Amino acid sequence: MTLDRPPPPSGIVGLKQIRIGSNVASDLETANRPPRSGGAEKMAMFAAKLLVTGVCFWYVSRQIDLKQVLSAIPRLDFGWAGLAILLVMLELPVAGLRWWNIIDACGIHYTRITPVVVIAVSAIGIFFGQVLPSIAGEGVRVWLLVRLGSDWRNTVKSVVIDRGVGVGLLVAMGFVILLLPSSLTALGGYRDAALVVYGGLLLAGSFGLLFAPSIVLPFARWRYSRWIATLTVDARRVLLGQHGPAILASGCIIHVLTIVVIWSLGRAQGLELPLPDAAVLFLVMVGVTLVPISISGWGLRELAVVSLLGHHGVSPEKALLFSVCFGLTLAIGSLPGAVVWLFYSFAPSQHSAERGG
Repeated sequence: MTLDRPPPPSGIVGLKQIRIGSNVASDLETANRPPRSGGAEKMAMFAAKLLVTGVCFWYVSRQIDLKQVLSAIPRLDFGWAGLAILLVMLELPVAGLRWWNIIDACGIHYTRITPVVVIAVSAIGIFFGQVLPSIAGEGVRVWLLVRLGSDWRNTVKSVVIDRGVGVGLLVAMGFVILLLPSSLTALGGYRDAALVVYGGLLLAGSFGLLFAPSIVLPFARWRYSRWIATLTVDARRVLLGQHGPAILASGCIIHVLTIVVIWSLGRAQGLELPLPDAAVLFLVMVGVTLVPISISGWGLRELAVVSLLGHHGVSPEKALLFSVCFGLTLAIGSLPGAVVWLFYSFAPSQHSAERGG
């Protein structure tokens, strides 16, 4: 198979010395190569996350009347709920295009890796991220792209940058959301502390992005931190390059669509949520999923929503149903990824098969 692989883009002068030497490429590949062992540790981590999810649901269940929750389900407006599911499905191609721009900026050009294929792989990864721990979705994305001919190092780099863009934009939008005129922005009295944290993260991220070449040079001298230095500079090149506006714009669109999903689910349940309130709930409900101590945020998210809405007169039963509906909406909206997984062939390319052998 012919590989359309252009010469690698020129790096920053200060980082050229990092890439000189026969051991640099092998060090990076070793750092990014998936582990061959550690299955017991992974199972233990999964069991711990499952335990945290179960404990959170158990704690919430002590505050609710399950009969009231079940009796409220038939009263849901499934038209609004259906709209929320469609919006989640609309996020799938947007997320795929964001990743495609990152892949293109990283210099991953192979004949089988096209925008449509990347959207399909992204949808599969999102599906697995909903039904399994989120790291599983990222692993599936890397595995499938490598089967199509990409290499481990650049593929892992593209996925890490893609994940970082989503988190970074969440922090930036979170800082703005906390400044909105919403009663929920009080966050139970922790608004000022949250503003300081989000503002500090935003400032640190912006500073690191702008001055990455100078900051990471000391880390490039050690073997085990060299890959972090290279990744940081590559992320800067991707985000400040010609693909940067498209990457950031698509990331913002995904977050805005999620806010509308939350607003629509509020309407489905009879909760008249203004958009600023929906934005605050988005910040809380999506933010807790970044804490890697539960299964895709389940349980932890319900605990946070019940606590937040409870301070504003919403019964625990309504708050729990609202949070569970949000989780189910994300899961149902990701089902196109399952369909692609079942019917699309990701047979390994000749190039990846040769490298694997």
